[in-house]
Amino acid sequence: MSWGYYIAILFIGLVIYYKTKISGKYTLIGLSLIILCLFNWQACLSVIALTGLTFFCQKNRIQAWLGIIAHLVILIFTNYILNKGQIFKLGLSYYALQNIGILLLAIRYKPQYFQISDLLFANAFFAKFVSGPILLPKEIRQTNIENTFCKKSFFEGINRIVYGLFKKLVLADNLSIITSSVFQHPESEFKAITVIIAILLFTIEMYLNFSAYTDIALGVARLFNIKLKENFNIPLRSKSITEYWRKTHISLIEWFTQNFFYYFTFKGRSKPIISAIIGIIATFGLSGIWHGGEIGFLIWGLLNAIYLIIEFLSRKRNIILPKLIGWFFTLTFVSFSNLFFVSKYWSNASNFISNIISYDSWHFEWYKDVIAILGNGGYLEQQFHLGLIFGLVLTFLLIEKRFEYFAKSYKTSILFLSILSILVFVFGNFNDGAEFIYMQF
Repeated sequence: MSWGYYIAILFIGLVIYYKTKISGKYTLIGLSLIILCLFNWQACLSVIALTGLTFFCQKNRIQAWLGIIAHLVILIFTNYILNKGQIFKLGLSYYALQNIGILLLAIRYKPQYFQISDLLFANAFFAKFVSGPILLPKEIRQTNIENTFCKKSFFEGINRIVYGLFKKLVLADNLSIITSSVFQHPESEFKAITVIIAILLFTIEMYLNFSAYTDIALGVARLFNIKLKENFNIPLRSKSITEYWRKTHISLIEWFTQNFFYYFTFKGRSKPIISAIIGIIATFGLSGIWHGGEIGFLIWGLLNAIYLIIEFLSRKRNIILPKLIGWFFTLTFVSFSNLFFVSKYWSNASNFISNIISYDSWHFEWYKDVIAILGNGGYLEQQFHLGLIFGLVLTFLLIEKRFEYFAKSYKTSILFLSILSILVFVFGNFNDGAEFIYMQF
């Protein structure tokens, strides 16, 4: 689907949503299914089928177990056998967790009685289908769909969408060109400083990429006067790993915390420290597996679990690092775990690590071994582009709170929108522009 088709369908949907007497929920369900069909009709059938399965399995424990098993089988089949093939390409990992959360409630507490329309909206809503946020059962119930036009909500949506496009096209996609020059060539021998810079830049890129999709999703939802939960809260300024994971991928970590961490800590409440450690390992181990079948994702999850366990035990002894040192260690350790995330395979990660720890690898020339590599060439044009992207990213990170303020404001700032729009058109990376942005995830 091209941007033109998407905007046209979105405009028609807004008119129907606000100008007719049709239920807002059913309008959005219909609009979502149409958009999903244009993306991938097999994925549309998948979300309808699994939503129906959840609806019929939520009312008793045996059926709920069967529903969970069915979801897990499909997740394992598509992620590990089909390798996220076309049949279920879109959104499965997100709405499957929402469904499993409901079925776990039916097993642990009492039967659930969600309406099929509520489940279908929560699972198929096109704004959040591909990249979340993931809704907990209570949040599905609390979602308010009111098709009364609200100017403040609409303006906030526009601000958020433009902000997300800026983060994606200007910052994340341009950073991707830089980091790809290293991580797409794991067999190459890079200097240690080059790999370290690439790792740090990838951490920033990953945050900007994921949060940009969230901004667009929340912005589109606000156009329809719907408020979804936040998924990021400026995590790169965190002073500890614990704070970092409270501010990044919030909906995913909350889902695993609610369904696994709290479960283990409650069951092992007679031994709170041991149960907390087991809960952390389970939460982040499963989070790693959720991201993919490659060993790098599991190592990424377990490394973050180790960091959190060390922090947890340190706090028990009242050991707290100064803020600046805490920020430095947080960024360093998170970036190290992200090396496994981006490498995916142990052989790739071990090669990058060997480049870092090699004594000879620390003898380098800035121009030839760093600038020319990260800039994808040593000519003046590549050097200028590299410096420009560094400058834009650094400026953004320094004043990110101010950007967030305007992006979440219900007032229209012509200056804010104009500056971001100009930056998108002048510096945006449109190399993948023929493909709709949600398919680039």
